[in-house]
Amino acid sequence: MGCPACGAENPAGNKFCGSCGLALAARCTACGHPKPPTNRFRGECGGGLTQAAQASPGARASSSTSPQSYTPRHLAEKILAIRAALEGERKQVTVLFADVKGSTDLIQGLDPEAARTLLDGIVTVMMQAVHRYEGMVNHILGDGIMALFVAPIAHEDHAARACYAALAMQEAIRKHSQEVRQQHGLEVHARVGLNSGEVVVRAIANDLRMDYSAVGPTVHLAARMEQLARDDSIRLTGQTLALVEGYVQVRALGPFPVKGLPEPVDVFELIGAGLERTRLQAAATRGLTRFVGRQAELETLHRALEQARAGWGQVAALVGEPGVGKSRLVWEVTHSHRVRGWTILESGSVSYGRATAYLPVIDLLKAYSRIEPHDDACAIREKVTGKVLMLDRALEPSLPALLALLDVPLEDPSWEALDPRQRRRQTLDAVRRLLLHESRVRPLLLVFEDLHWIDAETQALLDGLVESLPNAHILLLVNYRPEYRHEWGGKTCYAQLRIDPLPPESAEELLRAILGDVPELEPLKRDLIERAEGNPFFLEESVRTLVETGALVGERGAYRAGERAPGDSNAGDGPGGPGRPHRPAATGGQAPAPGGGRGRQGRAAGPAPGHRRAVG
Repeated sequence: MGCPACGAENPAGNKFCGSCGLALAARCTACGHPKPPTNRFRGECGGGLTQAAQASPGARASSSTSPQSYTPRHLAEKILAIRAALEGERKQVTVLFADVKGSTDLIQGLDPEAARTLLDGIVTVMMQAVHRYEGMVNHILGDGIMALFVAPIAHEDHAARACYAALAMQEAIRKHSQEVRQQHGLEVHARVGLNSGEVVVRAIANDLRMDYSAVGPTVHLAARMEQLARDDSIRLTGQTLALVEGYVQVRALGPFPVKGLPEPVDVFELIGAGLERTRLQAAATRGLTRFVGRQAELETLHRALEQARAGWGQVAALVGEPGVGKSRLVWEVTHSHRVRGWTILESGSVSYGRATAYLPVIDLLKAYSRIEPHDDACAIREKVTGKVLMLDRALEPSLPALLALLDVPLEDPSWEALDPRQRRRQTLDAVRRLLLHESRVRPLLLVFEDLHWIDAETQALLDGLVESLPNAHILLLVNYRPEYRHEWGGKTCYAQLRIDPLPPESAEELLRAILGDVPELEPLKRDLIERAEGNPFFLEESVRTLVETGALVGERGAYRAGERAPGDSNAGDGPGGPGRPHRPAATGGQAPAPGGGRGRQGRAAGPAPGHRRAVG
């Protein structure tokens, strides 16, 4: 079976593409033609589909169904691979509850089988949104779900993922509601609640059944947020907002009393993704910490810019461990006076994006065409068509591939007649040609971050683009962790810059900019430099932790010891031991900082859907 996204061939029994993870449509037993789960009739032979045939994988799931039956294979494998290390572990999580508002009234008068199919379809849409962001559906509640982010798979950006999953869920249900309205004349409304806190993983069975014990009101509060939510809305607590502030848009609703809690709880409504995609971008609005070191690396990048401007296209790769400052170096280049007159397009991979083909490319196209999240298909078609034809009318044959990539419905018989492999080839060629034509108008600085999470189709695009660079006015600036592999190493246009931790003198300069020159903090500076091992992200996070615990007071550049001094036994308790600053984990990579973050030398961001910067 050919995958409609990447063109890869899959065995007949596959439910998901083995290459890109896309859910594969089943085939009609009568004519062999693919039958999408929303179809009521066979597209080729015209035969009717039974209610059971319409249900997509997982739609028949219930509270007694094995989670392995509705969990995508790549998630199931991750969970089972790490379960031994997770059992008995206390973890910070974000809990998501979602259900159909007024489901009893919704299905009243329907045939029981039709009612079940209706609710199953909605629950499936909910689960798909959760799985997209690598959350785990822990319970199916008939007309809704309970999902956990972080447990069992550890992600530092669990709160951001849960928020994005909730937003994606509401958008998908709005689209699904249109089909329900046409078929049954009914309106579907869903509500979602979010809360962050601690749980303990008790056990994970082979079929992914899990036993969780909540510590405190974590789960209770999430369920209460769902119950408070109005039709088509998302409610979250202050605990969740503190982890994603600056990365989502919320509306404060004030305090609400919650049964079992002595004090009212501050409640917020989630209304959209924030404009900032990364912690670094959010920090930039408040002022970044002084940029220290990296002068040799900057000079190398400046030379690459000049070569690309002259028509000798270049690839510059920044390679380093999490937190060493790869993204800060990118920021310094993209905000330099040296790129005046350039077109700057930025995109990047995300940790949950490997199963979504072309995700960074789609972000890139949206930024290039200035597509906003609220734009409908007509607006997207108009923006893309206008931008492409204004650039060069010779690119008009590329429009069907570009529009299809952005999920714009097409009425193009020649495109519909192509098989998946041909569509893939035309899609890659269309994007490559668009970028090359843009570079003929003005030099193009093309940024792709976090290639260690890249999907196969975006990798194919970059491979093809690198082959076309020698005579192009393009600097392809990428960054990734050491485990990533590519085939560009032998190209004359390729240069790799290893980004190592800061040397002690640079780390001291950074801390002086953050803490100030108070003599009493000199022992703390030496301790931080030793423990952070030159990692600038860890240095800044350690200071932030000391400020939040009261060990430090004042403002950036002028801190002093608080009442609970850094050396006190109760100050900064954490994995580093009593009185030691906590060294943040470096495994998840893209976690928004609690409280929105401060100035960052490195990037550890929770990406919001659909926003990339396009300058020029």
